[in-house]
Amino acid sequence: MKTMKNAIWILIGFCVLATTGCGGGTATGGSSGSAENLSFEGWSDYVKGDYTKSEEVFLDALSLDPQSTEAYNGLGWLKFQQAGQEENRESRAAILAASRTNFQKATAASPDNVDAWVGLSGLELHLGNWTDARDAANRALSIDPNFFSVHDNIDFKDVHLILAQAYFYLGAFVHTPDTADPNNSLHHIDAVAPGYKKLYHATRLTPPDLITKIGELQGL
Repeated sequence: MKTMKNAIWILIGFCVLATTGCGGGTATGGSSGSAENLSFEGWSDYVKGDYTKSEEVFLDALSLDPQSTEAYNGLGWLKFQQAGQEENRESRAAILAASRTNFQKATAASPDNVDAWVGLSGLELHLGNWTDARDAANRALSIDPNFFSVHDNIDFKDVHLILAQAYFYLGAFVHTPDTADPNNSLHHIDAVAPGYKKLYHATRLTPPDLITKIGELQGL
């Protein structure tokens, strides 16, 4: 599975460490057989690449706690991962739909689950749902402006790049009366590469240069 830094697959990592404001990855083990402990185990299997076992454990967690935001978030990421490995177009679409459903259930169960919002934003961007991607990414940054995940070494800068792409495809390229900062692509690129906004205007760059810069920042 390609990382979020790839323009085609935008995969944002899960916050495994227990940190304030990160809805996913906050389990500390819990009591044996608890939903919290099972979610912790599910993420451990996920990190090891044992996706079959990981899915089984997350589902077991939900059988104990049908509102487990961690289990739903884990399934969201798991399905996103599986979709990247699926070659059949129809099967991939079904897996992505399942991923979205799980992310949505995770955020419904815990509106402050920043990791689920980040995952949802990447998924919506991949599907070309620019407005939904924008809204989910903005929600994530409003919860944790300094988001960081140890899972895929992804942080708030990658969320800004999701916003940069979403705004670009929504036609909000630079600051205007209708697309005032931060509601434009250039603003979010500049958040990742300070000084680029000044360069953009000084050298009279154009919107196509924005998407080129986004690709450069993603390491493409």
